[in-house]
Amino acid sequence: MKNWKFGIAGGVAVLGSMLAVSHAFAADPIKIGVVLPTSGGLASYGLTMIDGVKLAVQEINDAGGINGRQLEYVARDSQTNPNVASAAAKELISKEGVKAIIGAVSSGVTLAVSEVAKQEKVVLFAPAARAKSITGEKLHKYVFQGIKTTDDEARDLANILKDQGAKKVCMTGYDYAYTTDLFEAMKSELGNIPITGEFLVKLGTNDFSTLISQLQANECDAVLGALFSGGFVAFAKQAKPFGFFESKKVVWAASVASTEVTTQLKQDYPEGMWAGAFDFWYYDGSEAHKKFQDGIAKIEGTKETGMYALNGYRAMYFIAEAMKKAGSDDPDAVVAALEGLTIETPLGPVTMDAKTHRVDAAEFYGPVVTVAGSDVKRMSPINLVK
Repeated sequence: MKNWKFGIAGGVAVLGSMLAVSHAFAADPIKIGVVLPTSGGLASYGLTMIDGVKLAVQEINDAGGINGRQLEYVARDSQTNPNVASAAAKELISKEGVKAIIGAVSSGVTLAVSEVAKQEKVVLFAPAARAKSITGEKLHKYVFQGIKTTDDEARDLANILKDQGAKKVCMTGYDYAYTTDLFEAMKSELGNIPITGEFLVKLGTNDFSTLISQLQANECDAVLGALFSGGFVAFAKQAKPFGFFESKKVVWAASVASTEVTTQLKQDYPEGMWAGAFDFWYYDGSEAHKKFQDGIAKIEGTKETGMYALNGYRAMYFIAEAMKKAGSDDPDAVVAALEGLTIETPLGPVTMDAKTHRVDAAEFYGPVVTVAGSDVKRMSPINLVK
């Protein structure tokens, strides 16, 4: 009888111990760090991207999580500042225990966070930074680039300029990693078309009067622009009274055909100017794209969602699928799983190249024009380019 009682008590103790361990395991989520701007000039990009991360996490957890564990994201504001972003990344690794980070928006900030990822041996998935140096001269084992690089963008933009009959091209943008990489690539992509001037301004410039005068005075018949976000918005408004966009063929980089930008400019957006974007809420695509847009619209409370949601969504799915494949959140195992990995996205399958750590994702290019019944211009026709 005593032995029987002991057995029951021992069994209860063991069972209780097992339940406690099971409960602790179930309550132990996989944390993914997110370092994006949620304040300042690029906040609209970062906040929209976090909406995409949020939707992906919801879907993944509703489907059972990752290898039986729930997924959780922990966000920090990069403030579009390399030092702030680096400190945030270190804090996420040391205090939150993240094994992977999604970030950032700007190329300069991404390069800084990439150094942290390299030192700490944590995966960095860059969902929006284009500078080729990120996975070029600065490539390391733990960094992955989730959009076309400046080399790819230069090829697409050069083809547009050639199709528009550009004879001489001048270029302008910020004195910054993204722009310098893009302009270097443009020189080879333009071939025999001469570049008659490069006009760089400091990041954060608000007065573009001198730049507008310089561009108008230049002998070029076509302009390639690379100002982004609020900088492009300010430039467009300041250049409009001078008839700048009518005096030159103008093609713009930096994905400024996005809803984040067109909704700020409305009818001040240059009519017919060619630009690019990652995604559009009004794109009539697949059922997968419609489902994605419905999910983002529910989160944002509007059907006119921002394009950067796709970047965050795709980044989180790449990391989650790699962890499932690896059966682990160990960074080295995740790296091995990411290399060569193909995932399904709202715009079709996307593959991460095993050697370059770059994706083959498609993007939209086309003229942005006035549409009936709306004070916000849209791209039409829409061209999806891979």
